[in-house]
Amino acid sequence: MCFTHIQITCKVTTKLSKGIRIMSDISDKFPQDSHLVIVSQLSQNKIHNFSIKFENKDLSDYVNLLNLRRISKVTISGKIVAEGNKNWLLNAKIGASVTQGCVVTMEDVNTRIDQKILRHYYADYQSHEETLTSEEDLDPDAEEIPHEINLLTLTMEAISIILNDFPRKDGIVIDPVLSAPKGVKPLTDDAVKPFAGLASLRDKLKE
Repeated sequence: MCFTHIQITCKVTTKLSKGIRIMSDISDKFPQDSHLVIVSQLSQNKIHNFSIKFENKDLSDYVNLLNLRRISKVTISGKIVAEGNKNWLLNAKIGASVTQGCVVTMEDVNTRIDQKILRHYYADYQSHEETLTSEEDLDPDAEEIPHEINLLTLTMEAISIILNDFPRKDGIVIDPVLSAPKGVKPLTDDAVKPFAGLASLRDKLKE
């Protein structure tokens, strides 16, 4: 697997006695060409900043996997900080320029993605879940602390969720395909809307 350069910009402060954390290069203990973060080697007394621009060779497998024509300018930047004594928070922003094929005309559909992402990593995720009162309280951004955080995988997972499953050129409309047994009028979206009948009655009363 090919890796990319990690570019870090940070300042260092030494006044830990007042609760100020040191700004840290996340690659202090890792090779400069790696986008894998070994969680056990992160210091809880530091804010670990990162800024990565992935190279095309890192993205080739994802082009086929996500059925893309092109993807470029893929970046992730942010920080990892301790939450309490055992947990971690990743706060980042991802970016990418993506080209898909229009499902109608097969022309290129270009999309620019800029999205913020959060990940809460819990040392005891099961106990965290037990504190929730309902399924609605479940945090989709929470998970068990992994051995390592793959920033490339994290970026591409977020991009895959944002991508349009049925990309279309501007102005292209897909007509719905309606079907029903012979002699039966097919249902349309308007027909099954709960207030469609009331809207029709209101329009008639205005006449």
